[in-house]
Amino acid sequence: MGTVAIITEYNPFHNGHLYHLKKAKELSKAGSLIVIMNGNFVQRGEPALLDKWQRARMALANGADLVIELPLIYGIRSAEYFARGAVTIMEKSNIVDSIVFGSELGKIEPLQEIARILVDHNQELQEKIQEGLASGKSFPLARETALKSYLEANPDNVSFPVGELLAILSEPNNILAIEYLKSLREIQSAITPYTIKRIGSGYHEKKLEGKYASATAIRELVYKGEVDKIKAYLPEESYQILLNAIEQGLAPADLDSFSLLLITSIRRLNIKKLGEFAELDNGLERRIYREAHHTADFKNLVQKIKTRAYTWTRIQRNLLHIFFNLREEDFQLLDRCGPQYIRVLGIRKERTDLLSKLNENASLPVIISPAAYLREIDLESQDPLIKSLSYDILASDIYSLLYKNLACRQGHLDFTKALIKY
Repeated sequence: MGTVAIITEYNPFHNGHLYHLKKAKELSKAGSLIVIMNGNFVQRGEPALLDKWQRARMALANGADLVIELPLIYGIRSAEYFARGAVTIMEKSNIVDSIVFGSELGKIEPLQEIARILVDHNQELQEKIQEGLASGKSFPLARETALKSYLEANPDNVSFPVGELLAILSEPNNILAIEYLKSLREIQSAITPYTIKRIGSGYHEKKLEGKYASATAIRELVYKGEVDKIKAYLPEESYQILLNAIEQGLAPADLDSFSLLLITSIRRLNIKKLGEFAELDNGLERRIYREAHHTADFKNLVQKIKTRAYTWTRIQRNLLHIFFNLREEDFQLLDRCGPQYIRVLGIRKERTDLLSKLNENASLPVIISPAAYLREIDLESQDPLIKSLSYDILASDIYSLLYKNLACRQGHLDFTKALIKY
């Protein structure tokens, strides 16, 4: 039997994720399930609610067989880079046969049609997208406008009504699904894609209703200290892991401390230096510089910087790039080289055979302990493996400062944490 992969964040693992996991096994008929999961910072540009080890434990407790960490350099980027990093790791594992992802649409063919157009007509569409960006549109709107222009000019080149395809681009999970399919097409992967319809509350919904609540609503209640209200929306194993983490002072991440660390990293820089970071142009670097000297709160800072052209999540990611000192030249080097390793965070005790299979077949180094590759971080390294792994370790070192328990705010946890066996 084959192996299916899920790309996710589990921030935290809730009932909707359990449904996805079970449907992935059912659709793919796979005997093994691998999770590729963000580390300590997530794609929306924030610290995760719980650290990567706690979230990996949640995944294993609910049926995952193996958990792989998505490197930070992909995990805190736009959907295109997030998907490309995860799909490439999946491909280079050489043991994954299928991928299952959620979408608001729930049908694979129209998503594949959009992915095909975006890949096969990339240059033509990019010119239109750049025109849209220059006119002040956000990237999502500029791409939608470019795609609409293409579809209307080439109706015979598509198999679905133009309006139906354009409507797909208005939903966040559809957009991410298209990026997964684009990445598979670009690398000519033989991995079979499936999609399941996203159920329950919307991605940003803050109300608790029915059986399935959004991760956003769940996180807000945890941060308010109202953990008892979310019990029905998490599998029992996830809820207990969350409770234990809270009792130990390991969750939730201290956002006030994060705000101060972030603002400090910005105030150290002048406008010229800010302009060296990816996507900081057209005056955005000046907005960040000005507002960072008028507030000491992360959320308030993002709200003041945000405009019609710059979405909330994009701003948060831009600020994280500054926070980690990830400049345009760093991304260029790492993007050119692609993923350099497969970092395993955890495995089910009875599935060590899957880890052996990964070690035998992967075309990238399989890393359990970073100490086999480096003893201290080297962010200036021109070796892409060392550089990328250094950022993952730095992310853990910084995240530990967000633990409530002062005694747990240790560095180098990536060197001391054992492989999770659940």
